[in-house]
Amino acid sequence: MNDHGVVVGYGDVATGQFHAIRWDRGGRVVDLGTLPGGTYSYANGINDRGDVVGYANTAGGDDRAVRWAADGSITDLGSLPGHASSYAYGINDKRDVVGNVPIRSKIYHAVKWQADGTASDIGTDSPLPATTAVAINNHGVVAGHTYEVSPGHYVEAVTWAAAGTTAVVLQALGGANLRSSANGINDRGAIVGYSQSGSGAPTNYPFHATLWAPGTLAPTDLGTLPGGDYSKANGVNAAGIAVGTSATGTSGEQDAVLWRRGKNGWRIVPLPQLGGGNSSEATAVDDDGDVVGEASTAAGQSVAVRWKK
Repeated sequence: MNDHGVVVGYGDVATGQFHAIRWDRGGRVVDLGTLPGGTYSYANGINDRGDVVGYANTAGGDDRAVRWAADGSITDLGSLPGHASSYAYGINDKRDVVGNVPIRSKIYHAVKWQADGTASDIGTDSPLPATTAVAINNHGVVAGHTYEVSPGHYVEAVTWAAAGTTAVVLQALGGANLRSSANGINDRGAIVGYSQSGSGAPTNYPFHATLWAPGTLAPTDLGTLPGGDYSKANGVNAAGIAVGTSATGTSGEQDAVLWRRGKNGWRIVPLPQLGGGNSSEATAVDDDGDVVGEASTAAGQSVAVRWKK
């Protein structure tokens, strides 16, 4: 969601495929369509200019990072030289785009596209062999993760400095060399995501929503709802309000939440479920405090939702 209240995501169409969708502030829906000859598309990010990024398949069957302009026209951003596929996840107001490119089996590299479409590999210098960039702020600072596909599936939250190509690991709550991921960043440099809350097996130390404050790699545990043992943060606005999801004291229930800092530390606030639903997740928050995400209906269907401030 951008700061004008425009929301992007995806939904299924009559053919059973998914198409990228844009909702305006009034809730009206526009199907953003696909690349020529393609059958599906997904929207993952939007800036305040109304540019949307995501990916779509080509007539030849490759997935390709794409950008939709505010008028709905679609541009294929291409890939790195010698590679066919690519994925875009975040865009800033300068139209810089971040995502990743499959390099070989199980190995992806984080990529940054400049406004003119030039792609740069920023994933070659990282602790683990694969990298993904998921968010970029208006100063060019990037957030994401480095990982390796293995029985343990290790993943670590990282950040890249503006114009940087070295992935800097963000410390996990439980210490070094533990699982974590960065999901969002604001213009002040605050990064949110999740990390293992203690050393040892994840079943002993579950993941908690995590904040990495600007200028420091030290993490802050944002906590969970009472009785819950899991949470993650997906987005953060200019005021430092973070949003995500948390398990509750009820088995099988997961609530969309927001975290707000007060005089006595961070406070977690559950957001209402849809009538009869028991699962929801907040994915973005704008600078006015409106929140978007998804929630289950009484019938178990997952639908896009907006929580008004």
